[in-house]
Amino acid sequence: MSSFVHPTAIVEPGAKIGEDVKIWHFSHVRNGSTIGPRVSVAKDVYVDANVSIGEGSRIQNSVNIYNGVEISRWVFVGPAVVFTNDQHPRIGRKSWEVVPTVLEDCCSIGAGAIIRCGVRIGAFAMVGAGAIVTKDIPPFCLVTGVPADLSHRICACGDKTMPLISWVDNAIQPCCEKNLEPHILKRAQEVILQTNMKSVANG
Repeated sequence: MSSFVHPTAIVEPGAKIGEDVKIWHFSHVRNGSTIGPRVSVAKDVYVDANVSIGEGSRIQNSVNIYNGVEISRWVFVGPAVVFTNDQHPRIGRKSWEVVPTVLEDCCSIGAGAIIRCGVRIGAFAMVGAGAIVTKDIPPFCLVTGVPADLSHRICACGDKTMPLISWVDNAIQPCCEKNLEPHILKRAQEVILQTNMKSVANG
């Protein structure tokens, strides 16, 4: 299936666009960016050079994704989310460093959240609307507030919250088996296994 680019959108030569991608009104995709298959890029989105967006992700209206941001597979980025890529912005500096930000598989970012560069948002984590994220978020955790802080552990489908002390094994609940597509449920199982193995390795 071919991709769709709205006539008002700008996709620069050299951008890599996967199969069945949808790029909507007034969006701008820069040379050197990569958009994986089945990604939806909504109205007024800016995708900077060198940005990668993984398979099946959904970018909602009015999101600016700057160089240094890596979005993995099946990630939801809500409307008007703000990303940054410079920890010390100042006009007149002779040079500056792009500071990377990573969004792992299946995480979700609520509307209007601000993501400070240099953080890693874990798989299946969820950022509440309007939160300001300044530090890493573990997998299957919900953060809210200004600045964002850990609130609960959250299940793979996002319907159920649990105390933070809950074992990560509890992240797949009956609602997840009902609500999630099989490939997403399988990925959740893989992340739980990887998280447990990392915990054992770290003692």
